[in-house]
Amino acid sequence: MAYFAASGGQEHRLDVRQDREGLHVRLDDREYLVDLLRVDPALYSLLIGGRSYEIDVLETEEALVVLVDGQPFRVEIQDEQQRRLRAAAGKGETKTGKRIVTAPMPGKVVKLLVKPGDAVQPGDGVVVVEAMKMENELKASTAGTVKEIRVEEGKAVSGGEVLVVIE
Repeated sequence: MAYFAASGGQEHRLDVRQDREGLHVRLDDREYLVDLLRVDPALYSLLIGGRSYEIDVLETEEALVVLVDGQPFRVEIQDEQQRRLRAAAGKGETKTGKRIVTAPMPGKVVKLLVKPGDAVQPGDGVVVVEAMKMENELKASTAGTVKEIRVEEGKAVSGGEVLVVIE
């Protein structure tokens, strides 16, 4: 089946098929044989080209937050049918309505970079979360106005917890 994955301002085509050899994943123009083991509902172990990866997948309202060995990536996935329907409806790239910024993993809020009423643009930092001894600046995915901040500096947060609401 074909999928389209958008992350970091880039879009990639994914073709996935299963056969006796295993899971074949074609990413754009390269194919990989993937050994996949589901450890729990949100945790996967992947073996690709002899290299092992631990993948956590957290679902938010509009995207997935995929942690690859602890490094967070925001990924939006559409299958071919969803893509055609959105294009036909004129909803290809524009997004409106409420957007949320979530914690990609458990951690501690180190700094709030915005306050309610602030205008933000895509890529603007909104909150800094420390996780696994690393500080991660979480960014707005869309332009809008900060409507709600649901956390406080110094407080612990859970993976997937809503931190900031942007409209």
